[in-house]
Parts: sequence; C-alpha cells; structure tokens
Amino acid sequence: MSPQPNQEKMFSCGLELADVVLNSDLLQRSLKAIQKLNDDPTKKNIRASSCAYKAYNDDQNKCEIIAFGCEFERVSSVLSPTTELCPPEFKFLQTRDNTFSINEVAITLFRSLLQDLDLFQRLKNPSKLLIVTGHSLGGWVASLFCLWLLENINQSNRNIPICITFGSPLVGDDGLRKSIHNRSGWNPRFLHIVSDSDLIPRTFLSSTTNNTKNSYKPFGTFLMCSPSGSSCFNDSDSVLSLLAVTGCSELLSLMDYRKLLEDLTNQIFVTKGDSQLHELRDPLRAGLILQLDAIGDKRMQEEDTLISAMEKRERTSYDKHKNAISNSEKKLNDVKTDMANLEWYKKICSTKVKIGYYDCYKMKHWEMDIKAVVFKKKLTKYWKDVVDDAERKVVPLGTRLLGGGTNYRRMVEPLDIAVYYKEGNRNYRTQGRSRHFKLLQTWLEEEERVAGHKRNSNTREKAATLTEDSCFWADVEEAMILTKSLKNGEAVGGPEESPIEQLQEFEDYVMRLIDNLAVTPEIFLKESTFTLWWNEYKNIPQRNRRSLLATFMENERYQKYI
Repeated sequence: MSPQPNQEKMFSCGLELADVVLNSDLLQRSLKAIQKLNDDPTKKNIRASSCAYKAYNDDQNKCEIIAFGCEFERVSSVLSPTTELCPPEFKFLQTRDNTFSINEVAITLFRSLLQDLDLFQRLKNPSKLLIVTGHSLGGWVASLFCLWLLENINQSNRNIPICITFGSPLVGDDGLRKSIHNRSGWNPRFLHIVSDSDLIPRTFLSSTTNNTKNSYKPFGTFLMCSPSGSSCFNDSDSVLSLLAVTGCSELLSLMDYRKLLEDLTNQIFVTKGDSQLHELRDPLRAGLILQLDAIGDKRMQEEDTLISAMEKRERTSYDKHKNAISNSEKKLNDVKTDMANLEWYKKICSTKVKIGYYDCYKMKHWEMDIKAVVFKKKLTKYWKDVVDDAERKVVPLGTRLLGGGTNYRRMVEPLDIAVYYKEGNRNYRTQGRSRHFKLLQTWLEEEERVAGHKRNSNTREKAATLTEDSCFWADVEEAMILTKSLKNGEAVGGPEESPIEQLQEFEDYVMRLIDNLAVTPEIFLKESTFTLWWNEYKNIPQRNRRSLLATFMENERYQKYI
C-alpha cells in the first residue's frame, strides 16, 4: 500500500520514543522507589481498601519520587469494572458537554490517601521535579494522584509532575480520556509500561470491546513491551487493539518488569520484516509494521486490518491537529487585525475628534464607535477563551501570549469601564471587573515578581501609548462622582476615609503614573473625563492646593508630557 497521489508523507516515531524512554533511567529509578515501598514492613499492614505510599528524594537527579502500592495478592480479588460518575474529587475535569467515570475501586484507594492532608498540601508546591509512580493497583492511584496534582499545583511552580505506571489497569472511560486530552499539556505527562504477558492491564477489555456504557479507554503514552522489543503508542484505539491481540493469563510482578526492561535496554533490535518493508513507499505504514514487529507478535504482523486501522487513525489525528493549528493561526490573525483596528480608532479619536477613545466610546456619537463595539466584542471572546484555557493549565500563559493579553487588557478594559459608568454603576474595581481581566493582571504581576522588575518600566523614555493601569478610568470616574458630591454638599465621611482624603490619594496615584510615564497623554485632552474632573476638582475649597498634581496641572506641564 502506498500513499495517495496528493497525500502528505507521514512518519511514525514509536520506536525512537521507546528507545529514548528506555535509556532515560526514569523507569529504573521509578522501579527502585516502588521496590523500596514493597520492602517496607509497615506496608504489609494496610487494609484492602487503602493504599500505601512513600516519598523518596533523589538528590543525584534533583527529583522527588512518590511511589504508591497495594498488596499484590489482593489485586485479582478487588478488581471490578464498576465505575463512579464524576467523583467530586475530580469535578474539575467535568464540562458542560462532557461527563466521565472512574473505576470505583481506584477512587476508593485514592480517597484512602485524603486522610494524609500534609502530603496533598506539601506537593501543591514541589521544590523539585516530581515523579509519581506505581505498579499494578499502585499505578491506578499514581494516575489519579497525578491528575489531582496537575489541577491543584501552584500555577507559578514549574515542577510539573510526571506519572509512570507499570502493569496498571485502565482507570476510566472515554469521557475521562477526553477531559485529559482537553487540558493542554496533561496527556503527555502519563507513561504506562505494559508487558505483552501481563493480564492486569487487560482486565477491563471485555467491557470496552462490548461497547458497554462505561467502556474503559486509555490515556497518555503506552510503552508496549515484549522480550523481543518495545514501542510507544499514543492513540487510545490503537492501544486497545494491541492490548486485545497480545497478552496471556499471567500476573507480572515488579521484578518481572524490572528484568524485562533491563533486558530491553541492553538489547539490539533487529527487524524481521525487511522483505515486506522493501515493497512499501509509505513511511508511516512501514514505521507501524516495524513497531508491531518490535513487540513481537506474529498475529499482528500478519493482520493487515489492524495496521490499516492504525494508519488511518494516525492520519486522521494528524489532519485534526493540522486543522487546529490552521484555525488557531487564523484566529490569531483575526485578533491582530481587530487590535490594529482598535488602535486606529484610538488614534482617530485623539487626533481628529480630540477627546480620546475612552470618551468617544462612552458617548458613541459616530459610526466608527459602533465598529469599535464589534472589534471589542471579538477580541473579548478570543481572550476570554484563551484565559479560560490557560486557567485549566498547570502553567499560565507563556511570556509572548501574556504580552499580547496585557496589550489587549490595557486597550479594551477602558471600554468596559466606559460602558459600566455610562450605565450609572459604581465601584468597578470591586464589583464590575471581568474575571479574565483580573487573571491577566495577576499573571503579569506574578511574572514581574519572578523577573524582579516591571515590564518596560525601566526602559521607557516616552509616555505610554496605553495607560499601564487598565483600571485608571474607573478611578477617574469615582473621583468625578466624589468631586460632584462634595461640590453639591452631598458627600459625607465614610468609616475609614473622608471623600477629600480619597481624592487626595487619587491625586498621588495620578502623579505616580505621570512620573513613571505610565499614563497616555490623551488623558489631558480638553474634553476628556480626566480634564473635566480636574476642572471640577480645582474649585473645591478643601483640596490641597500645593499638591504635586496641582502644580503639574496649574503650570500646564502636561502640554510637554509626551
């Protein structure tokens, strides 16, 4: 079989990935940690419904390994295909259009760990690389514990956990697989080692192949092993097919896995399928045949239907990924266009209308203001989706995307503020601010804290084109409300600060922004809300006439502020 005339050539790298994994030393270190746990005499006293664990510091490799385990003799007696729908401990995986189920026994074992709150709290902020591992049922718990960590680990922490299991049963249904795939960067954190002779990973295949309501589906990467070789597979349906056509009724111990992997590490793989490969011009199909040849089952080599199905799934997955990238690039281009349109709108408002884009948008007197509403709406939808997706990740937005989000926030949030106060509302910062704006600001402040300096603040020589504090106009509106109340004799002192004290604090705040060139010059336009506020405020008898802002404004130094 060869590729179609216009079909893009593809390759399979399962053999190369398997070689990298086997030679990385991660597997042997994980096996060693599990063996230490098994040798611990206190483990023998655990109940059938609970799980033991032990943490080991690997100072040489600067990592911490958490090994989970249950008594081997109890495995066959406790395995049951019964599942629990959307366990509350993993509600974070549920979405409006996707529910999931997890094996009931696996959840019970995981819940037995919840009594040790110190473990969960400490590992929310690991100080080094974290490897979570387990054999057989211990691998079940390791998978669930790693999922919990991926959701609960501090977002600023870069020590994202890796899960490695040996001979572990499947843990949940297709809904669980979809939920993990939908979380960016989560699926690659799981590596499952499966021998062709181990019964336990194949325990729930009967319910899966019969298409029952709670069919089990794998997630993560599977390193399929046999004495003749090994290969990695990522596609869940391919993994299920391979589990079904390999294996026997043996229960492999931890030592069996240790010996198998040691032998494979020292083995030189020689393909047996050369004659078949010479006839192929399709590198993907040739690669799949080599992978099946490596794990050494003749039935698979001769099963053309299996190879064709795997090839089709690989191509379908590749096409979906390619289309997703194409759609993402189109969205990003649309976002750039919409931002450019808003920047042009801002420029026209300042240079032609002479009142600034904040006040233009607030009044909406011209057709261009209506077009700006459309640009703002599209940008807001895009960035809300980006923030929502980033919130589900362990690590927040990357530096470049966070930079784009910061520009968006500083450009668009003032327009939200304009609408908010136009409708007669108050206290935008505490009552009206969108959550995605708050998160974008929080992530920026966290990045600046880690870097030790603020973006652009140390290098700015000209006034900002966008005011650094995206809530600036909300403070201007609050100052205007307080000033009018004082002027009309309506304002009264609050329990903490009087209105005049709040206005003096606002003066200091504005002056700090001016000194740091962190506010855009358009706030000084003659008809801007800020200038209107100052014209009201300067006539208030109670104000401090010697304040820095008063000197700046009364001496018209703002005319040189560029």
